[in-house]
Parts: sequence; C-alpha cells; structure tokens
Amino acid sequence: MKKWTTALGMSIVSLGLLASPALAEASVNPKEERVPIYVAMTDESVTKEQLIKILKTKLPEMFATYSDSDFQMTSMSYHYADDLTTRYELMFQKKVNKQMESGSVSFRSDNLEIEHLYFSPASVKDALFPGKITEEQGRKIAEDFVKKVASSSNYVISTETPSYFSRLITEPITYNYSFTSTEKNIPIQDQSLIVSVLGDGKIQYFTQMSPDQKRMSFEETTNVVTKEAALEKMKDQLNLTLQYTVDYSLTSSKPAVKLVYLPAPNVIGLHATSNKWATTTGKVDSLNGKVALQPLAPNQLKEPSPITIEDAKEIAKQLVASQGNTTKFTIDHAYEHEMNDQAVISVSYSYRYRNGSFGSSIEFNKNTGELISYSDFYSPLPLEDDETENTVPRLDKDKVLAAAEKYVKELAPTSVHEYAKAHTDPVYDKESKVHYVNFPRIKNGLIVNGDSLSVTIDDEGKLKSFYRYPLDIEEWPDASATVSGEEAKKLFADALDVKLVYHRLQNEDGKYELVYVPTVKGQEYYQIDANSGEIVSPYVQTEKAKVTHPTAEKELNYLIQAGAIEVKDPKTFNADTAISQGQALQTIIKSITYFYEDYYAYRPEQPPVSFDEINPDHPYYNVVETATRLGILNPLEDELNIDQKVTNEQLAVWYIRTLGLEQAAKHADIYQLTIKDAADVDPGKIGYVAISHVLGL
Repeated sequence: MKKWTTALGMSIVSLGLLASPALAEASVNPKEERVPIYVAMTDESVTKEQLIKILKTKLPEMFATYSDSDFQMTSMSYHYADDLTTRYELMFQKKVNKQMESGSVSFRSDNLEIEHLYFSPASVKDALFPGKITEEQGRKIAEDFVKKVASSSNYVISTETPSYFSRLITEPITYNYSFTSTEKNIPIQDQSLIVSVLGDGKIQYFTQMSPDQKRMSFEETTNVVTKEAALEKMKDQLNLTLQYTVDYSLTSSKPAVKLVYLPAPNVIGLHATSNKWATTTGKVDSLNGKVALQPLAPNQLKEPSPITIEDAKEIAKQLVASQGNTTKFTIDHAYEHEMNDQAVISVSYSYRYRNGSFGSSIEFNKNTGELISYSDFYSPLPLEDDETENTVPRLDKDKVLAAAEKYVKELAPTSVHEYAKAHTDPVYDKESKVHYVNFPRIKNGLIVNGDSLSVTIDDEGKLKSFYRYPLDIEEWPDASATVSGEEAKKLFADALDVKLVYHRLQNEDGKYELVYVPTVKGQEYYQIDANSGEIVSPYVQTEKAKVTHPTAEKELNYLIQAGAIEVKDPKTFNADTAISQGQALQTIIKSITYFYEDYYAYRPEQPPVSFDEINPDHPYYNVVETATRLGILNPLEDELNIDQKVTNEQLAVWYIRTLGLEQAAKHADIYQLTIKDAADVDPGKIGYVAISHVLGL
C-alpha cells in the first residue's frame, strides 16, 4: 500500500531533481506586447567596452570572471513608439563546468543605467525544491542587488506584492520581489523595479519600470486632505459598475468570463490638495453617474469575407499607402498561423532607410478579412538629413475620436458592433505626439474588462497603430447579478482603504501630484464577484491551506501550493491514506507539466481514447491522455485500474518513463534487487524498480 507521504510527497519531489525540464509546457496569457523599434547604430558614441565596464563595476560578483570576448553588443540600438529613450543591449555567454550560461543586459539613456537583466545559469540543480535559500534570504539578496543597480536610493520593497514558488517540480524555485521608488516616504506610482531570485540565491531577472525623465517635480505635502476625509468621500461617491471580466485560469486553455463589480474605469483617485477627483482626463468636481454604453455601430457593417495571403498583402500595401509611407515600405513575406484557435495571416514588412531598416508585421483574421494588429513605426525613426521635425498642432479630442471610429469601421466592419464608443477621453503622449483611444468590448450591455480594441492617432489624424486580441469566448454568464448594486457598494465600502501616492496625472512629464488611490486588502486592483460577493485581486496568488505531517510536511505543502495535491479540508486531510492509481497519476502529471483540464475539449479532431475504460467523459480522462502523450503510460503494455490502489511497482515504471530511462530499464537481466519484497516484483519490471530504488524514488 502506497501513501501520500512516501509515494507523492518525498518521491515526486526527488523526481523533480532528475526529470527533464523539456517536460514543462509553457503557459502564457495573451497580452499586447511593447514592440521595440531597432535602429542601426551609425556612430560609436557607446561602445561594448564602455558597457562591460559599467556591468563589472556595478555587479562584480556576477561578471568578474567574464572576459571581454564573452560579451557581444548588438549592432542596433532600440526605443519604443511611446518612449524614444535610446537603449543598448549587451549579450553574454560563457561555459561553466562544461555547460553554457548566458543572458542579456540592456542600458538606457545618456547615463547608461541598467534597465533590464536576464541570466540563465549553467545549472539550476541547487535552485530546485527545496532550494538553498529561504524567501527571507532571497529578499535580502534582492535588496542588496537593488542598491547596486537602481538609479536612486529611494526604492523600498513593496509588501503588497507576493513572491511565488515554481508551480512545477521540474522548474527552479523563483522568488519575485517588487520595489517602489518614494519621495518623502510617499510611493511614486510609475517608478518600480522587479527582481527575481532563484532558489540557489542567484539573480535571474531584473527590470526597471519607470519613465526616463530629465527633471521631476513633486507637489508639496502641505494642505493635504486627511486620509479619513478622503476615505469617507470615496465611500460616499465612488461608484461601482457591473462588468464582465476575462479570467485566465492556470488549468484551462481557454479564457473564462466572470460577472463582477468594478470602480469606474476612468477614476484614478482623489487629488489630495484640491479635493477634486483625479481622472484619466483631468481633475473634476464630481463623478458622472452610470455612463450609457453606445455601440460603434448597431449591427455588422459587412459580412465576414475570407481573404488569401495575396489579398492580405494588397490590403497591407493600401493601409501603409494611406499613411503616406510607401517610398520606404517593403513587404518581406507573409504566412498563415493560428492565434487563439483562429486562422491568422501575418504580413511581415520593413521600412528601409539610408542607414538600415526595421520592421514588424500586420495581422489579419483570415476568415473575416478584418485587421487584428498594425503598428506604423515610421514616425519614431531618427530624422534623415533632408527631413524636418513634424510641427503639426495637437489635434482636438473630437477629431481624434472621429478619426479613430472611422478606422475601426473601415478595418473591422464585421465585429465593429461588438465594441462601444470610447467612454474615456483619449490619452495624449507629448513625446510621440499621438493619441491613444480605447474602445471597450461590450456584451449584453456590459463592458468586457480585459478585452478591448486600441487605436493610436497622430496629430494629422492618421492611424499609427491598431490592436485587438481575438478572444474566443464560448460561454457568457447571465448579465443579472445575484449581489445587488447596493449590496456590492456596502461590501466595497466596508473593505475600502486609501493610500497616498505621487501620480503623473494626464501623463505630464516629470510633474507628480499627490493622489489618494483606493485600495482593498492592500491591493489597488480588485473586483467583487457579482454572484458570490467575494472581493478578489486578479494579480494576487491565493495561498492554499497548509497541512502538518511528522516526516513529509515540507514536501506535501510544496505540492499543495503548486496545485499537484488537492486538499479540500486541511483538518480532515490524512496524508497516510492509501491512494488510487488515478490520484497518483494526477499528482505526477500536475507536478511535471502545465496541465489543462480541457486540453482535448476544444480540439477539432476526435478525442483519443488510449484505454477503453477511460472515455472523454471520465473524470481522469485528461490525466490519462496527458500521461499517455508524455509516454508515462503505454496502452500496449499497461493495465490500468484507475480506482484501485497504486503499487510500488507501478510508480517505479511511471517514474522511469518520466525520466526517459525506459530503454535501460528493459534489460531486466542486468539488475539485482536488494529490497525486502524483491520476490513480489514482476520479472519484466525488475529494471524499473532497481533504477528507481537506486535513484531514491
């Protein structure tokens, strides 16, 4: 009889030290990427040697043993469409104990401060569970690192941001720490750092998220509204709206939708010196009530019209021609692929200019002909000798909105009726001289939070970018909430708190004003479930209940937090109860690979049935098919009785297959078993049991 403690606690954790990381299948939530714009370097004002010296001076413990030949500097600098600060990238690679370690570092602005760092060590063995450091030790390592690389000494660790363990035993433990810059001990809203520390104490990742500003001014803290007064005003006047929100589950391949209450999307907080509401478009004396959502069009403006690759190329040419950039535009190639189960055609293009080129892609929905994404990177390029800077005056709000709506109707006529007119004013970026307009998706008269169509318009009224991720939502909850609006507001008011921060209102360069922002449970991002009344933050990982055990407590709780073991009630959970083959398989699968409960549910082909008694309706179907797909189960050799107790012998076979050692295990005649119940082992499985025993599994 096998028990949780021996079979699925200590042995599975040991398996993680040996299992190939290739078993891990990455799970990434879709999001709009911030695309870098690369530009050929035409001078040597910044050299590789200069960057190496900065790196070794700031981080000698990481790079003292690296020689200059271990570094390579890219031949192109880069910036972003919404941030023209020049950046330089340095890559490094070196062999350590016959294995390669590598990474990259990016430097920004005139003072070449480190903005990003990524390090891939030669070995992560010591970072796997249980690791060599604790979370508290990792915090000290992160704090020391920030002191060395941060441009300011005013960064403090954010206690509101939790750190995370790895979800898989085949991946290293990673502790993530967030830091926020302060002025007069008040957090600065858009200046933060993230540091990731591996379980062996090495820095894996660092990123600095703050605008590059030459000058900063901070509002004085005199004549500030009291926290109590700000909180009372928010409880009284801050409204909640019923919305849908897109929810990405770690166990599902498809996004789900929940019905929630959220504060009005355009409200930032309360300006602390004027006592006015701070919104995305400025300060106002009072907040509007419920804003009526008006669709961009009452119905489809055009039936879906499938397109070919050649059609997509022609549309791309017309789109760029309408922006006046045809002389520098070249189509490189086009291809078909799938995005979120939808057929997409991507047209890769480049702008060629005197000193080089750069490019991106334009994407279309193949089945409807609609535009999915487009970015015109022409405008942020350095000016040629015969060009002059654009001096077009700022376009007013109404003209920006009219232009944005026109482009959406032209480029997404099939789905335009699924989006509402912008209910917040456009946001203007002074540096790039563009206006950002957001059209929320609507369903059953409600905003769909997390699904929108974004358009960027320049001061000439031209389209600079267009983006919408084609989410495929199959099931929508009923739009009627169990929790009433009044009940939700009371729940919100009871949990509400405020925090004083410095905020750059209306994207003003370097000008920071004092704002009270609403928080719930210490978080600035939260929602109220409209049916249960529960207040949750989508960015906080909820810690699962922990259990106690005399010999395997650490291993059990690690697997519980990772989701490999499910515990409904820690008080009644018995770690020493015999478990079934199905439970054992499920724990192994969830420990070594990202597991989607609905992996086969949405696939177009007929779902496979590897074992006759485990059909697609069986509760362990996905576990069994995943184990078969990974080679842990063999339908031709294995007898599976999913509800019967798992045996030592079965676990040994599954472990050895997981490790890819089956060919060695099949030579049963070369092994000798010294275990006490050796006589009970199937002669054909002696090799599996022997190797498993030697490896300590």
